Amino acid sequence: MEKLVMDVVNAGIALFRSGEEKLKSSIVDLEKVYTELKSKGELDKSAETQKIRDLLSKTIADAQGAIGKTNASYDEIVAKLQTNYQSIYQQIDTAIPPQVKEKLKQTLDELKVLIDKAKSKS
Repeated sequence: MEKLVMDVVNAGIALFRSGEEKLKSSIVDLEKVYTELKSKGELDKSAETQKIRDLLSKTIADAQGAIGKTNASYDEIVAKLQTNYQSIYQQIDTAIPPQVKEKLKQTLDELKVLIDKAKSKS
């Protein structure tokens, strides 16, 4: 019985370690993709990307302005941020090639599964 318990514990440790390595590998891959995308984005000076940058700057300015107002309601702040976020998301979504989106989605899905497994073990 003791050997069986030890075998189960050892198998659990190995499973945890393999998941931990997969998580680390996925994070490294995601950071690499992010760095590559960031570099490519910095080089892109097209009108479409400038619109995205301008919209992001406006979003930040709106957020700072709304936070700076003591009488601004929480709902107003959230509504402005949601509107700007949706616009940014739509523009970015159309600018990213489908194969990059798929790779990012797969990586994020793998990360989510590993995180969920780690949470369930806690």
